[in-house]
Amino acid sequence: MQLDPKFKEEFPGSFRSLELVAFRRGSIINEMKLTFESTSVPNNTQIASVLINAASSVTGFDIEGSSITVDGLASSGANHKISLLTAFCLVLLSWLLSSQQ
Repeated sequence: MQLDPKFKEEFPGSFRSLELVAFRRGSIINEMKLTFESTSVPNNTQIASVLINAASSVTGFDIEGSSITVDGLASSGANHKISLLTAFCLVLLSWLLSSQQ
């Protein structure tokens, strides 16, 4: 129910429906079927982008941007939930390691 409006907003006029097809074991992994108007179907990257952008606004479940696959192709979306402190530590660590050479 939370993702349907995201796709309608991103693809007005072409998005028709989102259907949950299956859940799998392990982490909560699910498969969805998206239906679009046949004349204007978005590509895999555009579909994955909607999910990645929705990750910060949906409630009740997490969307792991780095684990999204569309038609068997993995997204290149990185998890954008990183704190400023974590980013600073990563940059500092990178700088320290590069200065050791």
